Amino acid sequence: MGNKLLSEPVWRLISDSPSVAEEFGRSTLSIVIAGPEAIGMEMKLWDSRGLAHHCDGRVFLSPSGRAGSRCGCPPLMAERKERARFGQGPQPVTTVLFRLVGEAAQDAAMLRFRSSSWRFAETVEALRADLARVHGPALCELTVESIEFTTRNGRRVAYYKPAVKVRGPWSLDLAA
Repeated sequence: MGNKLLSEPVWRLISDSPSVAEEFGRSTLSIVIAGPEAIGMEMKLWDSRGLAHHCDGRVFLSPSGRAGSRCGCPPLMAERKERARFGQGPQPVTTVLFRLVGEAAQDAAMLRFRSSSWRFAETVEALRADLARVHGPALCELTVESIEFTTRNGRRVAYYKPAVKVRGPWSLDLAA
C-alpha cells in the first residue's frame, strides 16, 4: 500500500476486568447469537434537524405517523448506496446482539456491535438465513476481514470490514 500501513485489526472490549479485555483483544471473537432476530438492519439519513429518514429499506420505522408506510428506497442495495453517496438517501446501520464465548465471559452481559458498513449490511439476509437454519442459539465468529482492490484508474484501496460466520448450534458444553 505504498507508504501507508494498515495496522492488524483487533476487536477491543472495554471491561472492568483486565482478563476479559486481554482475552478478547483479537481479530476473531467466538460469540453466541440467539437467532435471526438478533440481527437488525435499518437505514438512516440525518440532516441538520435530526433524523430525516428511518426505514428498513421497504417501510418507514419512524416517526410513528409514517411507520409501516412505504419509504420509497430502491430495492437493490447498490441503488441505495448510490443515492446515499450523493446525500439523497439513508445509510445502513446494522446491529448484532451477542454474548461472548470463553471462560472469562461466562458472566458477561449481552453485547451490541453496530456497523455502518455497506458490505456488512449486504450480508444481513444471508446471515439471518444461516441463523434460522440452526433453530436456536448459534456459535458464530465475529471477524475483521481485509479487503484490497485496485480501482479502474489504478489506485489501490485497502480497508477492513466486519463479518459474522455461523459455525453451528451452541450449547453449554461449548461455553468453556
